[in-house]
Amino acid sequence: MSRVSGCLWLVVGLVLALVAGGVVFVTLQRATVSNNQGGPAVTTSVVVVARPLQAGTLLTESDLTTQQLPATALPAGALTRISDASGQVTTIDLDIGEMILAHHLTQPDVTGANLGFTLSEGQVAVTLAADDLLSQAQLIQPGSRVDILYSLEIETLANSTALGDNLGDNGATGAKREKQWFTFGTLQGVTVVSVIRSGTAGKAEASGLLSGGGGAPVLGSAYAYILALDSQDALALKYLKDAGAVMDLAIRNVADETEHETRPVDLPYLIDKYQLPVR
Repeated sequence: MSRVSGCLWLVVGLVLALVAGGVVFVTLQRATVSNNQGGPAVTTSVVVVARPLQAGTLLTESDLTTQQLPATALPAGALTRISDASGQVTTIDLDIGEMILAHHLTQPDVTGANLGFTLSEGQVAVTLAADDLLSQAQLIQPGSRVDILYSLEIETLANSTALGDNLGDNGATGAKREKQWFTFGTLQGVTVVSVIRSGTAGKAEASGLLSGGGGAPVLGSAYAYILALDSQDALALKYLKDAGAVMDLAIRNVADETEHETRPVDLPYLIDKYQLPVR
């Protein structure tokens, strides 16, 4: 009996030893996997700013650098190449080392959507009513270059033949004055930044596209243009608008940057130029 009991204890001891060995093996395997997972994190090169930048800054390569960050910690829109950000404009202030995100950048082209960041220093954005014949024909689109022509009725001394003659100078007391129409070019080669269009319900769509019944984009009618002008030119347009001048636009080739020489046109000019038989 004693011999049987001893064999039984031997078997139990062997089983316990095997169980203990298995536990040690599993524990070591888990520790190995844990150590492998805790190794160096995978990183990605991301674009950050090299110096503090203000909103509206046109980014150059000298404004940017790269930094290695954990790939799992990158926010949406992070850029990995400096070339992706260089040449674009930032729409927010950025501190040194701050990450460049795609949705904080805009193209440097002046458009209706980014005017506040891309207007040149000294320029302002103004609207111009689209009430001339070219506008009714929807021939003017964003990016078109136009000359702005005006006709204005001005009070002058009788027999005055040139725009500005005697303006501000009443001449002899009791001199006869009369109203006369003058047509002249106000601005040349102005780029149309954006076309503001209206839908059937009168809702403005700056993009210029409306959705039709079938879901296809339909061009709405233009009722105003956005122009980027020097402040003084903007004041000139404001005066002519308030004075009730009649406006027309003339489209020019987008590559034509020539300053065309013109002179104001009035009735005496036409009579002289075309030798009209007027007595």
